[in-house]
Amino acid sequence: MAKTARLFALAAAAACLAAAPAMAQKQGGTLTVGLELDIPGFDPLKVGVYDTSANIAASLILETLVGLDDNGKATPKLALSWSGSDDFKTWTFKLRPNVKFQDGTPFNAQAVKWNIDRQKDPKNNCRCAFYVANILSVDAPDDLTVVYHLKDPAVNFPVLLTRPDQNQTIHSPTAIQAKGDDYNRNPIGTGPFMVKSWTAGDRMVLERNPDYWNKGHPHLDRVVLRPLPDSQARFASLKSGETDVVWADEFEADNIVRARKDPALQVLSYAGSGAAVNAINTKVPPLDDVRVRRALVMALDRKKMSQALTNGLARPASNPYGDGSWVKCKDDGALPEDPAKAKALIKEYGKPVKFKMLFTATPRGRANGQVLQQFWKNVGVDMEIEQVDQATIPARAFQRKFDITPWRIVDYPDPDVQMYANFHTGSPVALANYSNPELDKLLEHARITPDQAKRTEDYCAISRIINQEAIWFWTFQNTYYAVAKAKVKGVPKLYGGVINVSDAWLE
Repeated sequence: MAKTARLFALAAAAACLAAAPAMAQKQGGTLTVGLELDIPGFDPLKVGVYDTSANIAASLILETLVGLDDNGKATPKLALSWSGSDDFKTWTFKLRPNVKFQDGTPFNAQAVKWNIDRQKDPKNNCRCAFYVANILSVDAPDDLTVVYHLKDPAVNFPVLLTRPDQNQTIHSPTAIQAKGDDYNRNPIGTGPFMVKSWTAGDRMVLERNPDYWNKGHPHLDRVVLRPLPDSQARFASLKSGETDVVWADEFEADNIVRARKDPALQVLSYAGSGAAVNAINTKVPPLDDVRVRRALVMALDRKKMSQALTNGLARPASNPYGDGSWVKCKDDGALPEDPAKAKALIKEYGKPVKFKMLFTATPRGRANGQVLQQFWKNVGVDMEIEQVDQATIPARAFQRKFDITPWRIVDYPDPDVQMYANFHTGSPVALANYSNPELDKLLEHARITPDQAKRTEDYCAISRIINQEAIWFWTFQNTYYAVAKAKVKGVPKLYGGVINVSDAWLE
């Protein structure tokens, strides 16, 4: 009865959403967004995992079945309503009718099934497949009904479909089959904007989709996406009028402080869940010894690190959840900051401790490396900084060709997907090369109980194991930033660092 009521409530909410008139939104104009990186493409089989720049672009071109409202709750998008079975292993979605892809072909249940089947097909060998491993199969009993059959219960399944990423965005099957290898740079979705032109390393120009299902939207005529890897160049482009909104983070603290004092600018920020982390390869000496790993963590002073790198803007993290998560731990098992104990552990180990750590080949990467290097030098550890192109880091990480590598847990509305992927035995994304039956059991239990308090207990116990074994260590909680002209309106919360301007307008 409760699920039926929820289904109809969602359908009613969707009807109200579609009928809501545009209030003060102005129509027309071009908005230019400054991205951190160039976009590698959109075909999941080619790209594997979208980065934030690809997520930002995907939120304009492609769409998901479910969205997130400003309270972090699931809201209708391409699906109007949904309901789960009593065991949470079967989820049925009713789709929005009369929606077309930008190539004119119909969006329907068969298209949703085709997208998931393609990712899961072992012949395609997609790195994206692990993130949908819990989906056993997808059925399309009719054009407007999609049924997901799950291996394990997922009590919060709809919110797992909300991120504009490689798994959840729905692409035109016809376009993928017609374009083949060229599809990666010619994406076709149901979104409010379409690709007009794309010059690698320079800009992507998106034009308004005249046949978009949500009539009266989007408000803008055009969005231009420009990769501007240098943070100072990004901020300068905003000041000069070349861009209207730019991606930023706490490492650009000076720019954020300046923007907050400038009446012509606004700072958009969101305290998310997740954290900036570093994965330790526990199979390579000397990092295969827990004493060494604990010493590395106990040597850190995150407050000093924040001050040195971000003028104190970055918030220290001691677990993978962050302030924006519903997981709140009274005891997350964090190791204390204790350089004396760290020195004692290194002495007890009894051999020289030397290793390399990956950093991006940027001034920021160098600065991060030098701060960590000094902390560890103080306790008798010799870390060599190895700077590589940012695109090299995921490849090296997945191949386990690292001693320590930087990584990030982005803020999903539910921790299950990333925690299971990052820490369960056998996962291709379990970068630490660490296996623990107790940890596996907790990860498995957390995804099958609907009781959020019990799930919190599980996730806090998971944190305690990770922290005590020191297989990953957290530096700063995720806080997402964008700096925009004051005239830019209608940008929602920056979930996962995604600047979603799909429904923005210019005042």
